Parts: sequence; structure tokens; C-alpha cells
Amino acid sequence: MRPLAGIRIIDLTTNMSGPLATMVLADQGADVVKVESPAGDAIRTVGTGHAGMSAYFANNNRGKRSVAIDLTKDAGREVVQRLTANADVFAQNFRPGVVDRLGLSAPLLQADNSRLIYGSISGFGTTGPLADAPAYDHVVQALSGFAAMQTAGSNEPSMVRHGVIDKATAYTFAQAITAALFQRERSGLGMRIEVSMLDVAIAFLWPDGMMDHTVDQPSTVLPPTSRSFRVSPTADGHVVLVTLTAAQWSGLTTALLGDDNAAVTDTAERMRGGADVMRRVRAVVATMSTAEVVSRLRAADVPVAPVRDVHEVADDPQVIASGTVRAFEHTVLGDVHQPRPAPLFDGTATEPAPNAPLLGEHTDEVLREAGWRDDEIAALRADQVVG
Repeated sequence: MRPLAGIRIIDLTTNMSGPLATMVLADQGADVVKVESPAGDAIRTVGTGHAGMSAYFANNNRGKRSVAIDLTKDAGREVVQRLTANADVFAQNFRPGVVDRLGLSAPLLQADNSRLIYGSISGFGTTGPLADAPAYDHVVQALSGFAAMQTAGSNEPSMVRHGVIDKATAYTFAQAITAALFQRERSGLGMRIEVSMLDVAIAFLWPDGMMDHTVDQPSTVLPPTSRSFRVSPTADGHVVLVTLTAAQWSGLTTALLGDDNAAVTDTAERMRGGADVMRRVRAVVATMSTAEVVSRLRAADVPVAPVRDVHEVADDPQVIASGTVRAFEHTVLGDVHQPRPAPLFDGTATEPAPNAPLLGEHTDEVLREAGWRDDEIAALRADQVVG
């Protein structure tokens, strides 16, 4: 089941936020033509990998076709314009203004294709003092409050140690593209989509992370919910446990302390007065094995999980039962493991799209489909317009 079959995307995005978004759409059936410079997307050589193909690139570009085009040449830009004339979606994450200088702006491309969805990702939007500033996940984490949120009770900000903003931006962008495609079915016309990483970060953090900064004059003030995101040491590892309901609180205290505190039914009262009880709970947990803590609390219907090391995640019984992580044979990387697409359509998981492409692997194929003759392709290659 690939609901986006028949949709073609011309993808000029690099790094993670844009490529992950278009990979989500490729997994759902879209034909994603990844337009790369002759040097390739920078993340092709970042991190672990083999023979010029990194796992980082493979994890963000599965199922695409790669076309190598030199956009510094007029002929290269003309190739992209011609490819886009019959596409459904154009995606780019250059800094604001770059596409205008390249002659690949939304007004120009939509003049030739009124049904085109034109999507742009930027760090900070197109206006304001940072509009032209370079942006990476780390910078946006600092500016949006993410780093401050990770203090864990100390005064030392800390980073979320992976591209959380890039990934949130990717899923926001992918959803916006599908919404625009749905709107096009009604109107017959394309539209522009603009997504700012900073906007996404703040919106992503706000529902719970900024609840204490939503109401100007609250009548009730409780301890920050961030305090509940704690890891508890056991005798041989760590667990995470959380209680949000009176029944869970009663199950926790009964299972570990033999003390039924079911009378404390008010959430606010537990949050204000439960610190002493939780210190007793953590003291008991520290004397028990991880397996025993998990067993007792799951029997009491208390949310709990062992803290898995990253190399253990794929072997968790629930992950195995869900078939979440699949093994593949990559033409360059050899044996690889990647998660299947998360959504189930009519109860069925979509099989991941094929391997991430080699640089320029599909240049001739894509150009032939768009009407170039072999001699024209050879001339473009001789002029180093395509690779």
C-alpha cells in the first residue's frame, strides 16, 4: 500500500531535515528525484559507512533516485526547470534568497507548472535578524529552549544529542506537503510551503515543555513536569517509571513499598507532596535488579521500562514482535538494519523503499524519461553539466 504512488518530487534538499521528509514520502510511494551537486550531498561522507556511502546518508535517502547536476551552470539550472515542469512537488532548503539567484524561485517554476507544490525549509524564516544566518540543529536547540529544558535540575544547559529539531522539521514538512497535495485535489492549483526550523522547534516544545509559560496568571502552580523525566538506578542498570493516575501511584507504592497510598487521589497533591515517597521508591529500586523492578511494576500496571543501550534496542521483545527493525542487503554498505515506515495502512506495514542511491546513479534514466535523447545527455555530460 503506497498512497503517494504517482507523485513525483524534485528534491534539492541536503543534510537531514529535507531529505528525511522526502524519504518519508518515498516510503509512501512518491518518486523522489534527488538533485545533487557533482560533489554530492555533504552527509554522504559523514559518520560510519563504506566506499563513499555513509549510514547517515542511507538513513535519510532510502528509495530515491539520484541525479547529479551542476547548478552553477545555466544549462544545469535549465535541466532542473525542465524536470520540475512536470513534477508535483519541488523541495529545497537553501538559505533564503539562494533559489532566486539560481533562477529556481517559486514564481518562476510555478509559472510553468501551476499545479506545483513548492516547499522550502529554512533555519529562521525569511524575515528578521537571523533570516540569512546559517542554521544547524544545535543552534536552533539553543535558541528555542530545548537546551535549557535538558538541565535535569541543575543549572547547566545540555543538548539533545541527536538532530531532534531536524527530525521534527522533516515530519512537519512531509505532513505539510501531503496537506498541500490534498488541497490541490480540490483547487487544481499548487501552493508554496515555508517551514522554519525555529518555528517547528518552538511549536514542538510548547504543548508540555512550555505549559508553565502559557498562562500569564495561573491560579495553580505545580512543580515542572520536566522533573518527572528521570532515570532511576537499579542494582544492575536503570529503569524509567512514571505515574500519572491515582491507580498507577497506588500500584507503584504497593508493589515497591508495601504501602497503599491510594487515598492520595488528587494529581496536584501527589505532585506537591510525593517527593518524599519517590525518594523511598528510588532507594528500594536501587537494591533490586532491573528485571525484578520491571516485573513487579508491570504486574501492577505501572508504566515502566528498562533503559536499553542503543545496541540493545533492536533486540527488545516488543520491537521484535512489532517487526519494527528490518534487515537489508545494501549494494554498497552490505548488511544494514533500518526501521520500517511507522504508519500502518489498513493494518499493513509499508515495506521500506529500496536502497539509498549512489551519487548520480539515475541521471541518464531520469533525463531519458523527461525526453532527453542519449546524444543530448552525452553533450551535457561532456560539458560537465550532469554527472
